[in-house]
Amino acid sequence: MSENKTSLSVSDVNRLVKVSLQEVDQLKNIWVKGEVSNFSQTASSGHMYFSLKDNTSVIKCAFFSFQSKNYKGSPIKNGMELRIFGSISVYEPGGYYSFSVQKVEEMGEGDILLQIEKLKQNLAARGIFDLSHKKPIPKYPKRLGIVTSPKGAAVEDIIRIATDLNPTIQILVSPCIVQGDEAPKSIRLAIEALNDPTWEVDVIIAGRGGGSFEDLIAFNTEEVVLAFYHSRIPIISAVGHEIDRVLSDLSADATAPTPTAAAKLAIPNVSDVLLRIEETEDRLDRSIQNLTRILREKLIGILNRNVFQNPLALLEPRVIATDEITNRLALLGKTFLIQKRSDFARSEILKERMDKQLRSKKQTFELNYSRVEHFSPLGTLARGYSVARNEKKEVIADINQTKIGENIEIILAKGRLTAEIKNQIKE
Repeated sequence: MSENKTSLSVSDVNRLVKVSLQEVDQLKNIWVKGEVSNFSQTASSGHMYFSLKDNTSVIKCAFFSFQSKNYKGSPIKNGMELRIFGSISVYEPGGYYSFSVQKVEEMGEGDILLQIEKLKQNLAARGIFDLSHKKPIPKYPKRLGIVTSPKGAAVEDIIRIATDLNPTIQILVSPCIVQGDEAPKSIRLAIEALNDPTWEVDVIIAGRGGGSFEDLIAFNTEEVVLAFYHSRIPIISAVGHEIDRVLSDLSADATAPTPTAAAKLAIPNVSDVLLRIEETEDRLDRSIQNLTRILREKLIGILNRNVFQNPLALLEPRVIATDEITNRLALLGKTFLIQKRSDFARSEILKERMDKQLRSKKQTFELNYSRVEHFSPLGTLARGYSVARNEKKEVIADINQTKIGENIEIILAKGRLTAEIKNQIKE
């Protein structure tokens, strides 16, 4: 076999390797799982670089910002178990291959967290977590409802704390399963049972006494979150946890980190209330005593005034003033009557003058009327004369205004006549 003397550059070799690897279908669009190590992120660009390893091997990975911006899971950190989707890529300048990441999914706990985050965003968009929906916790509840496992420590803690704070509190336990596949439905039914008006529950504590992330899964389900949201009775979420909040915390009317804290939040300390009542009674007693003393002093001061010692002294000025007003009114009345009497006398004189003038005017009118009556056409008619008018309604003063056969109108003092011209005699 002859030896090939042709030399390739380093770049040529890396290019051939890149082409060869990227043409292998088994290395395209594949899922790889492993544990994260050597994680780093470039602050300026947002690109993420890390290695994915198993018990025997390591592969470098690049999660560029144009792909990582769609990642909604927990922040990537060393030690996480991931499933990554992408293809093998070769970085020619460095002479090494890496995995170009397109999608990342958390394994185990990570998958659940991603689902919870998606549910949280969906419920928030529907207004399930809005503060406007929160109901106030009653200050002095008479009956407490508890939704939890009847065998757990949580129910014992709540009952113990509640009865310590208020020995008269009535407690109604609605037992349920708080862990496992049947837990969401069981919790929902227990909450709905306490919402029955028959039980007259004032406030509900729902939760459990802590546990691992997996133990709390039921309180991160949509069924339980909506059960908290739809509760007619104010409800306190009391899931024992210290770091992450469960979704039921967000839909509840109030939240407590532990069942014990929830009991303290729901039930007022009767001793403190009684102490405040006693203090309030003391303040009221002192206030009433001070007010009584002040009013007594005011009353004594009023009784010592001159008006109460000599009541007539208060009336004398008013009597004098009343007499003066009465005298003034009497004087004004007399003056008014005199003035009106004078006005009346003047009006009588004026009336006589008007009557005289009216009589004179009447006589003049009657004289003028008789003259007008004498010379009026009606007066002439009354003396036996008449007026003739042709068909044109013209007063006939000339025979030429008529013709033979024409009907004429003759106006008398009383009534009218119609005549036909039979003959004309001209003078």
